[in-house]
Amino acid sequence: MIRWLFNFWAHFHPYHTKWVEDLPEKPKKNAVYIIGGREHPFYAAVTCPRQTCKQIIHLDVSSQATKRWRITEHSNGRISLSPSVHVTGLPCECHYWLRKGRIVWSEAPPLFVPERNKHD
Repeated sequence: MIRWLFNFWAHFHPYHTKWVEDLPEKPKKNAVYIIGGREHPFYAAVTCPRQTCKQIIHLDVSSQATKRWRITEHSNGRISLSPSVHVTGLPCECHYWLRKGRIVWSEAPPLFVPERNKHD
């Protein structure tokens, strides 16, 4: 039931890309902030999608990183990230994909967890 409610809410509030120079003081829940220019993005920041968590997840999207997330910005402004996002050490322990602005929760283990996202 809870997953259904989240999916219903997410249907009307998909994640969109926001290109910024600095992360805002109060990030919106349904935005993926890309810090840096379109030519050379540095990192992405997103508020944890779990309803009870307000932590900011930082994802390395720099083309110079060996293990990084790839951003796909769709024509309607929605965003996809690859590979999955998996963060340990937060109270929520989230693991999901972001596909065309929608959260797809994962039951499987992640492909990798970069050291930067281990909040031990």
